[in-house]
Amino acid sequence: MRAFRLWRDEGLLYIYRRAVLRQRRIHSYDPDWIKAYEPSTPAHLQRIEARIAAFAQRPLFTIVLPRRNASAEELRQSVQSVQAQLYGRWELCIAGDNPDAEAGSFVESLTATEARIRTAHAAGGTATALNQALAAGHRDYVVLLRPGDRLAPHALYLIGEEINACAGAAIVYSDEDTTDADGRRRDPQFKSDWNPDLLLSRNYVGSLVAWRDDLVRQAGSFRDAFDTCLDYDLTLRVVERRNTAAIRHIPWVLYHARSSPTGDSRGPDAATLEQERGALREHLARVGIPATVEASRSGRFHRVRRPFPATAPRVSLIIPTRDRVRLLRAAVDSILTHTDYPNYEIVIIDNQSVEAETAEYFASLAAHPRVRVLEYDFPFNYSALNNFGAARCEGELLGFVNNDIEAIHDDWLTEMVSHATRPEVGAVGPMLYFPDGTVQSAGILVGVGVASDCATSLPAAERPPRYELIQNYSAVTGACLLTRAALFREVGGFNEADLSVAYNDVDYCLKLRERGYLVTWTPYAELVHHESASRGSDKRGKQATRLRHEQRYLARWWPHALQHDPYYNPHLSRATDSIFALSRDRECRPPWF
Repeated sequence: MRAFRLWRDEGLLYIYRRAVLRQRRIHSYDPDWIKAYEPSTPAHLQRIEARIAAFAQRPLFTIVLPRRNASAEELRQSVQSVQAQLYGRWELCIAGDNPDAEAGSFVESLTATEARIRTAHAAGGTATALNQALAAGHRDYVVLLRPGDRLAPHALYLIGEEINACAGAAIVYSDEDTTDADGRRRDPQFKSDWNPDLLLSRNYVGSLVAWRDDLVRQAGSFRDAFDTCLDYDLTLRVVERRNTAAIRHIPWVLYHARSSPTGDSRGPDAATLEQERGALREHLARVGIPATVEASRSGRFHRVRRPFPATAPRVSLIIPTRDRVRLLRAAVDSILTHTDYPNYEIVIIDNQSVEAETAEYFASLAAHPRVRVLEYDFPFNYSALNNFGAARCEGELLGFVNNDIEAIHDDWLTEMVSHATRPEVGAVGPMLYFPDGTVQSAGILVGVGVASDCATSLPAAERPPRYELIQNYSAVTGACLLTRAALFREVGGFNEADLSVAYNDVDYCLKLRERGYLVTWTPYAELVHHESASRGSDKRGKQATRLRHEQRYLARWWPHALQHDPYYNPHLSRATDSIFALSRDRECRPPWF
């Protein structure tokens, strides 16, 4: 008989799942990469001209450039990047006043020689000046450009491509990078497609955003109260007025932000972060979400803390096991000791345990008010075990928990419930650590290998920002997963016919996403996953055959999902040994090729 330690995590699955990587931020490009992915030849330009000529929609963009405190050189760099646009239906409005005489002369010379450039003067803050610029004329989309930053020459063209592909696009945003004092490009930000939980954690849509003009007007345009985060505040208000299908991401670097005088990538300062949190609080109040907003652990981002319902729904925590009583006892004791959520039960599913110590432990739990043990006297099938348990639980929420999980903070379940009870969320996953403190799972990427945990061996102080940001992923691990019981029944539970051991969690999450539900991962629910760090792999025999079958099933049933994970930029590597590194495969082809 197989030991339980081989049940869920054995075999080749952990070739993918245990790729514990030193995931550092991408700081610089390979010059060949830029050449391969940006228009660089006369032939490229000719194809772009032909595509622009074929546009069914030819949107007019109004680019607003605030001039307050900007030097003449900063204005010159930004203006020249607009004048170099391959798509010509734009107007540039330089808004506000500036006491710098050189900057003033430069602006005057522009308006005298370029009909598409105008100025707007207004007393008050930056937002007032920008709104004054938008008061005149009619346009289709609004773009904010900061002094010293530059648009890529093909920026408006690619936004036009997206608008033509998605009629009525409300918001279009792109990837971006920074330039140092010598003009070298660095720190590319390859972003997720629409990721609503991530937007509440940071302004991930970034600097180049095209907002549809009618929605800008309905939202009330820019606001002086948020003058250091004008774009974030406006994005939040526009998002409230359109469905998420109208929010579009262009996975190309189209904006080059100037770096700080020290050469570091520009990031929000303390005052900007506080304004962003104020904008978040107002947004949540407008959409009727009774949540609080506070700083993330590092203080560099935001945490939206949501309450669970006034009547705490019952949570049934289902733990399959077979002997391995030391692990099971540690898991159960940790949950009972470190769970402040008031309404839960632990349901142990015993699959043919034979050891006397296990029987003694089960007998000791017989009178415990929160724990019960159910017998499953059939051959091992991880999906069937959990389906069996789910069918015998009355909790409104189901938590699927491995027998080698250990709770370490009292609020782990409270945090997960606060997300699982949101009507738009289908499943929630926590941060899982190995016993040595390295990250074992922080969301799952599909199509990377087959499906891979976001993991890193970096110490806490060096981990990338994503590990402290509540966000959406395509899937979360079934080692600890919380979902609504009604949804679990609606999609048919775990697939016990085709995915008896591996990928049942990924398949379940993809079924939820197919129905329009979000899968949310939160770093504020933290647990230890004990045994995965030391388990071996059996790469031969029945286990390997079964795993290959499950991999083929997932690829056959979810081909589009594995081809494009919306939460993982297509320019990033799909190899399990280089997750979040820049891809060298050049699978993402630009439209001018």
